Amino acid sequence: MQTATVSRIILLACTATLCASRLIATQAAPGTDIFLADLDLTSSPPALGAPRNVTNRPGYDNQPHFEPEGGGLLYTSQRGEQTDIFRLDLSSGDHTQVTDTPESEYSPNVISPANEDMSVVRVESDGTQRLWTFRRDGSMPRLLLPDLAPVGYHAWNRYGSLILFVLGEPPTLHLANLDTESTNTVAQDIGHSLQARHNPDFFSFLQREGDQWAIRLMNPINGAVFELIEALPGSQDLAWTPDGRMLMASDSRIFVRDPFQDEDWVPAADLSAANITSITRLAVSPRGDQIALVSDDLGD
Repeated sequence: MQTATVSRIILLACTATLCASRLIATQAAPGTDIFLADLDLTSSPPALGAPRNVTNRPGYDNQPHFEPEGGGLLYTSQRGEQTDIFRLDLSSGDHTQVTDTPESEYSPNVISPANEDMSVVRVESDGTQRLWTFRRDGSMPRLLLPDLAPVGYHAWNRYGSLILFVLGEPPTLHLANLDTESTNTVAQDIGHSLQARHNPDFFSFLQREGDQWAIRLMNPINGAVFELIEALPGSQDLAWTPDGRMLMASDSRIFVRDPFQDEDWVPAADLSAANITSITRLAVSPRGDQIALVSDDLGD
């Protein structure tokens, strides 16, 4: 990989999600908002309702993650000199601050439906980025995998298996063994979108293949990696629907593809009428009835 390309990947990862504490103190993260839309998977392609700006404030709101029970949406928000984890109650619309620490927390994930903990990437006081867990009320912080850094992103499947994106030249994908607090490197030169897929319970990730990103599947039992399809050109962010289709976005449009049946990506929605022109992160609710997406702050 060329040095300039590696530097760009690391810079994008830092500015988008994982800026060290000293950087956050002098430079705010880019302004982004989180939007919610109803999702109808019974139509072909899936139909989206009108998107609603659920953060709607100046500043950085990003990395939406639906709770497995479906009642809330966790997200990262910068309010001041560092980021914390917040929760949106999907019934009431109320926002609650979950973590309130001197450090910065990013990338909230619920460990599993049977687990009361959530995990975050924490930028510690010295700038080290490692994986931590909290109770879902923000209490009882605990360090996981103390020897693994700098962690950029991570994902759990419903049985508690864990994969992690580790920054480096190139970035690497690690499969964790929590019993031994160790990890194995299973892929290199990967993208930041790590997702769990059900039936079978594999993980998906993106890997650079020349000038394009390829989508791979990984078996968490043995770390075996399988080729799947090429990603939507120009996109790195992926979300699975409960029925096994994939969603990716480009500018204002969302595309869908069944990787085992469809020959290409199919347009599903164009959100330009809502002034959403730069969709990045995507997340689908456990029931498949809502989609969360991130785009530029409309107030900027």
